[in-house]
Amino acid sequence: MIPAILLRNLPASIPSFILEKVLSANHVPWQEVMIAPSNHGAERNCEAYIILKQPKAVSSALHCMQGCEISDCIVETAEIDEAAWQWIQEEIERKRIEKESQKPASEGRRLSKDIAPELEVEDAIECLPFASLGVSDAVLQNLNRLGFKKATPIQTLAIPPAVEGCDLIGRAQTGTGKTLAFGIPIVERLLANPGRGMRALVVAPTRELAIQIKESIEEILVDTGLKTMVVYGGDSILDQMLELREGVDILIATPGRLLDLQSRGRVRIDSAEIFVLDEADRMLDMGFMPQISDIFRCFYEHPQTMLFSATVPTELRKLTGVNLQSPVFVNTGAPDLTPLDSVSQEVFYVSPEEKEQILFDVLNQETGPIIIFVRTKRSTERLAHRLKAAGYSATRIHGDIDQSKRLQAMDAFREGKFQILVATDVASRGLDIEGIAHVINYDLPMAPEDHLHRIGRTARAGAKGKATTFVTHQERRTIRHFKKVLGQS
Repeated sequence: MIPAILLRNLPASIPSFILEKVLSANHVPWQEVMIAPSNHGAERNCEAYIILKQPKAVSSALHCMQGCEISDCIVETAEIDEAAWQWIQEEIERKRIEKESQKPASEGRRLSKDIAPELEVEDAIECLPFASLGVSDAVLQNLNRLGFKKATPIQTLAIPPAVEGCDLIGRAQTGTGKTLAFGIPIVERLLANPGRGMRALVVAPTRELAIQIKESIEEILVDTGLKTMVVYGGDSILDQMLELREGVDILIATPGRLLDLQSRGRVRIDSAEIFVLDEADRMLDMGFMPQISDIFRCFYEHPQTMLFSATVPTELRKLTGVNLQSPVFVNTGAPDLTPLDSVSQEVFYVSPEEKEQILFDVLNQETGPIIIFVRTKRSTERLAHRLKAAGYSATRIHGDIDQSKRLQAMDAFREGKFQILVATDVASRGLDIEGIAHVINYDLPMAPEDHLHRIGRTARAGAKGKATTFVTHQERRTIRHFKKVLGQS
């Protein structure tokens, strides 16, 4: 039996992804959908060939879809004859050859719906000039002003398919330019198709990262006429609602505040044509999956969706199978949990009693800006107080500090008014400061992924950096889980 069926009397404008959802909702084990104009002269209708995963599913698929109603159209079903099956095979092969001939050399692999991304290592990625990636003159001028001539590996791989409108999963280590890898395509697509209202939505797990994304994208928006805005919890929602009334093209948000504004009718999520999840793995770690699902349910039509992450955990792979349409997977070459080669690491095995003194010894040998990560808010306050009492120039940030004061502390650290920033993991992602010489893990992080993002605060944009991790005797058993992220230390 031929593993395919024909659906007739479908709405002429039905997108393939809507039909795919209807098939899945009716428990039809489809493998591929091919929509074609109706052969029966009905201008308002079209037909679709549904290729099934196995021949024995034909009878049940015919039964499930017969009489199904889609947009006031009653679906009719039919079996496929040999001539039609031969045409389908030829059409699939023709499309495959056409895609292969048109795919840019820098484009990543496309993933079928049923295949989770396998993390292959790309040994050599040629970093191309932005001009050769088809970047518009307006954006190119802003990049030149910033001193960016060549794209980083993740930008080289991600920009071409993203500008084409493909769904995309981008994996790259922290500090390798992921923000512009999706920021540039967003700007290019909005400039190419002018419109009104919020048309691009970027969701980030923390306020710090959301603010950083806004600052990075604003750098390439100069003289384009596009406007960006950031919304997050802990700031006045009334001020944010007033600013939204003035209009915005690109909205950057944390999940909770975005849904709060949406529930108040102050932002229409479904107006976004492009949706980006940055640090998608962190979203999962922080328990944001219900909110992310709520955000996706706000879309009536599937937006171009891009996920960017330093790691691709199993849960994220499952997410791609539900919410992405044939995504392009781009990988800049480092396997999961592999630290940047430009970060030299060392580990000190210490007792709790000698930990503070050894920290002072390490600090006395350093001159550049230093970030010290601790596990709790109380430890942050205590260590910052001890450092100041010992004569060190230090400030601190954690989740209980008011957002405006956190920004003031980071700005002061960025400007060199303080040599040391003591922080919880609230700053391990989203804190982008050039010239961080040293990251110290005073407390071992909860998971290897957190270690990777902590040390990613140094050695950014191709610079060299150093990371030191303290391990107490009680943590010796735990440290084996960190073997890969500690590299050769």
